[in-house]
Amino acid sequence: MRPVLAIATAVATLLGSLGFAAPAAASQAGIKVAIIVGPVGEELTPVYISIAEAAATAAETRGASVARAYSPNADQRSVRRAVRDANVVVYLGHGVGSPNPYTDAPSAATTNGWGLNGPNRRGDHSDSFADGSLAYYGEAWIARHARPAPGWVMIYSNACYAPGAGEGQHTPASEEVAAERVSAYSRAPLADLGASAYFATDFFEGAAHLVATLLERPDLPYGEVFASEPRFEREALVTTPHASLEGLETWLHRSAYFEGEVDYWYAFAGDPALSFSGARTTGRVHAGTATAASAGARAADVPPTRLALPENDGAGIDGSVTGRASSYGESRGWEGQATVALPLHLGGGIPQGAPSYVVVCADRCVTMPVVDSCPCFTGTADARVANLSHEAWRLVSDMPLEEGLIDVQITLSPVASPHGPPDS
Repeated sequence: MRPVLAIATAVATLLGSLGFAAPAAASQAGIKVAIIVGPVGEELTPVYISIAEAAATAAETRGASVARAYSPNADQRSVRRAVRDANVVVYLGHGVGSPNPYTDAPSAATTNGWGLNGPNRRGDHSDSFADGSLAYYGEAWIARHARPAPGWVMIYSNACYAPGAGEGQHTPASEEVAAERVSAYSRAPLADLGASAYFATDFFEGAAHLVATLLERPDLPYGEVFASEPRFEREALVTTPHASLEGLETWLHRSAYFEGEVDYWYAFAGDPALSFSGARTTGRVHAGTATAASAGARAADVPPTRLALPENDGAGIDGSVTGRASSYGESRGWEGQATVALPLHLGGGIPQGAPSYVVVCADRCVTMPVVDSCPCFTGTADARVANLSHEAWRLVSDMPLEEGLIDVQITLSPVASPHGPPDS
């Protein structure tokens, strides 16, 4: 994140200098725009909210609906609801990308994603990762939990690393580093969630301009949408193949901006010939094919989405399954403990002796015993892959029990008990 005072000063000098005239008639009824503002401290967050409201106004005056998730209420629950079925998602807040100066092995759990109000949020704009008032939800979390509309567009605004530039105290990025950062940040939206384009801008009200252009001129190719930015300089543009998705491009724009500093403040990733209307109406998003290097790099951080289960009688099941999980109170003999009930075909049942163990992943991954079976609406549209005891739910998810259902991934391969069975 660039230093608060430097960016706040630069933004304040520009505040009110740009505007977007409302179109003559609303043109995009039925379009949903989700806007997220993560916590960036008490001084800067209100500035980010004002930039977000410019984007919201650009959307609403063009007939779109807007779902807001702003700090201090931008926790994972409100963000997931805002993003659900959104055609455009705008994020403003802290960014942590890769490569960065802090680690040679960035984790997909925390990088290339969103900084939101954390589990220890205090009802203000506190942004301390150390005390949990800020939490980083990386590309793995976004791929697992975000559910935008087909052909959606991702826009990052004033988030470090997302357009290629790093943090204010760092040396300006080289072209190679900037390209890697943009490719990494755009990977989950484009490859995992079917986004048709990725934009990242540090320009003041740059997100508002992009939203206005996408809604007012939906047939405009994304390359031309990118070039319509008032600060766009053709000589500042470099285009390269996407570092991890074959068939897509990464566009980098290196120019002077914050107090004259030259860096990569503006970027695009995707197919520049595609358009917003084309992606939405045809479903053609050119999501690209992950290169072997990219797939290998992510394998250590991101569990496989789904592995086929062998055809057998339920014994010795190996593999992983994803789906929805519901909750139940507790199982007899396991009161107050984190336990799992599975459908019979996935190995559920009351154990005779020591139970088997599975790994359940939602916001966190926890190893826990299978101690019961559940009907889980198997064979219907409401099918679940597991029933979690209340304690199990709390261990793997920050979502309240009242939510009813959460998305989980369960590793069904035999795993060792972390603690052994309870005392009988």
